[in-house]
Amino acid sequence: MLLAGIINKQVSDLCLQQQQHHQLHGHNKFLTQNRSTPNKRQQLMICCCSSRNVMMRAQACNKKTKNKEWVLAIDVGTGGTKAALITSQGCVSTSAFSAHPPPSPSCLAGTASAEQEMERWWDATVEVVKTCMAMAAVNHSGTVRALTVTGQMQNVILLPQNKLELAPPAILYSDARAVAEATEIARLAGGADYLASVSGSHQGATSVLAKLRWLDKHDSNAAQHCQTLLLGGHDYVVWKLCGVCVTDSTTASTTGLTDLSFKYATGLMHDVGLGHWIDKLPLIHPPNIPCGEVSAWAAEELGNVSLQGIPVVHCCGDAGACTLGAGAGVLGNLYAYLGTSGWVAGSFQHSAGLPPKAKPMPRPSGVFTLGHPESSLVFKTGSIMTAGGNLAWAASTGYPGSVSMKQIDSLVKLERAGCGGLLYLPYLNGERCPFEDGNARACFIGISASTTREQMLRAVMEGVAFALRSSCDALAGGELHDSDTRCAPLRLVGGGARSPVWPSIMAGVFGQTVEVLTDPQEVGVKGAAILAGQWLGWHSTLSPGGNWVQQEQTYDPSPNDVKIYDEMYPIYTKVYDGLRDTFHDLSAFQRPSL
Repeated sequence: MLLAGIINKQVSDLCLQQQQHHQLHGHNKFLTQNRSTPNKRQQLMICCCSSRNVMMRAQACNKKTKNKEWVLAIDVGTGGTKAALITSQGCVSTSAFSAHPPPSPSCLAGTASAEQEMERWWDATVEVVKTCMAMAAVNHSGTVRALTVTGQMQNVILLPQNKLELAPPAILYSDARAVAEATEIARLAGGADYLASVSGSHQGATSVLAKLRWLDKHDSNAAQHCQTLLLGGHDYVVWKLCGVCVTDSTTASTTGLTDLSFKYATGLMHDVGLGHWIDKLPLIHPPNIPCGEVSAWAAEELGNVSLQGIPVVHCCGDAGACTLGAGAGVLGNLYAYLGTSGWVAGSFQHSAGLPPKAKPMPRPSGVFTLGHPESSLVFKTGSIMTAGGNLAWAASTGYPGSVSMKQIDSLVKLERAGCGGLLYLPYLNGERCPFEDGNARACFIGISASTTREQMLRAVMEGVAFALRSSCDALAGGELHDSDTRCAPLRLVGGGARSPVWPSIMAGVFGQTVEVLTDPQEVGVKGAAILAGQWLGWHSTLSPGGNWVQQEQTYDPSPNDVKIYDEMYPIYTKVYDGLRDTFHDLSAFQRPSL
C-alpha cells in the first residue's frame, strides 16, 4: 500500500486543492482581470464552461500579450484533467480544469479495487484544451510550439488486440485487490527486501506486478487479448493524441517492473511468472523529447485543427512533474507538501548498482526512488501518513464549532518554540515514513497542569514539522541535514503553507529558509512545460529562472528556534521506539469508527 499511498495522496490532495481554487477564483478572476463588461464571446465561453463543469482561469503575467510562444501542458489526474498555456518565461496565460467521475470498485475484485474509464480522461482533455484555446483567442495572441502531458502513474491500462473491442477500465494505482498476489510475488522474487532493493521501492498489493498476477488468475485471457499495456493516465492521452504507445522512467519505476537502471527487469518478471507480459510493455521514452505529433483526428477532436502536427512530449509522471514545477528538479533543492497528508521530495544523485540476492540492501520505509529526466539523478519522495489532518482533528476536538486557520494562527503565534517541553506524535492514522506501523497512534508527551490549549495546538504543528523532517532525513539515509541541502531554501506548497505560523515553524525545525510558492496548483503543468521548454531551447536547465517558480512569501529561521528544535528533534525521534510495543498492545482495543 505504501507507494499507492504517496501517489494517491499526492494526486488527490493537489487535485482537490486546484479544483477548490478554481471553484472559488476561476470565473471571478477571469472577469476581474478583464475589468470591462464581458463581450458576447466571453459570456458564451463562461456559460458553456459552467455547463460542462469546466473551471477556467485567465491570468495576466505582463501587459504584452501578442505573439507569444506557448507550451500547452496537460495533467491527467485522478480527480480531473487540467490544461494550461504556459509561456517561455513560465507565465500561465490560461488554464482550465475538468473533473472526472470518481473511481469505482470492480464488481469482480470487490471494495479494495479502484477503476476508471480511460475515455473519461480523454473527454476531459478535449474539454480543457478547447477551453484554454478559446480563452487564449480572446485574451492573447500566440502560437502553441509543443504539447506536453503528465499524469497519474502505476496504473494497468490494457489496449486490446482487436481495435473494435472495448478496452476494460483502468486499474488505478490505489487499487489494493492483489494482497495475496503481492505475497506470492515477494516469495517468488527472493523476498520482499530483495524485491525492494531491485525496484527501489517496497512492492505491495498496489504494485503492477501484483495486479498482473491477479489478472492472470482471474482473467486468464487478459494477456492474450492485450496489444499493449500502458502504465499511466498520460500514457493513454498521448496514445490518443498521436497513436504512440510509450511511458516514461518516472512512471515505469512506480510499477515494480523496472530495476534501478530504470529499464524493465525482464529477469525478475520471468522469475515471478510474468514473462508473457514483457512484449506488451510500452517503450520507455525520454520525457524531454517529442514522441510524436498531434494527429489530424486528435486535432479535430480537440476543436483546433491548428494543433495538427504539433510535437507531443510525453513528460514524466505527476510525482516528477510536481517536483520539477516546485523547483526541486536539480540536486540540492527540496520541496514539501503540507496538506491533509504530507511529503518531502527532491532530486538526488543516482547509484544504480543491483544487489546480490544473498545481501539485499535495506531501504527506509516510505521512501520511493523514481526515474528522473537527468540520468545522473533520481527523484526521491518520503511521505508521512497524516500532516494537516492532525491540526484539523485537534481544532475540531479542542474547540466547539468550527475554527479557521486564521483563528488557529492567532491563538498560537505568541507561544514560544517548544511549547514548554510539549511533544506531539502525529500518527493519527499510523505512519509509513521513516517507519511503517499501522498501529502507531498520535499522542501528546509532556502535558502538565500549566499546559494550555494554545500550546497543544502549536505542539501539533511542531510535531507535523518534526515528522516531515524525519521523512526528509530518510531520503538521504539520515544524513540530509549534515549536507549542503540545508543551505538551500525549502519550497512549501499545500493548504498549511497559507498559514503565516506553520511555515515559520517549518523554517525553525528544518533550520533553513522556507519559500511559500505562488499558485501551488500549477506545479504539475509547469513541471511538464519545463521539460518541453528544454527541448524547445527556452532554457537548458531543469530549474529555469523567470516566472517558473514564484515565491509568495519567504520565512527565515530564527536562530533561537533552530537551537530549541535541534535539541528537541532527537528526543522526538526516540519516542516512537519506546512506544512501539505499547501501540501494538493498545491496537487490540481499537475498533473501527462507525
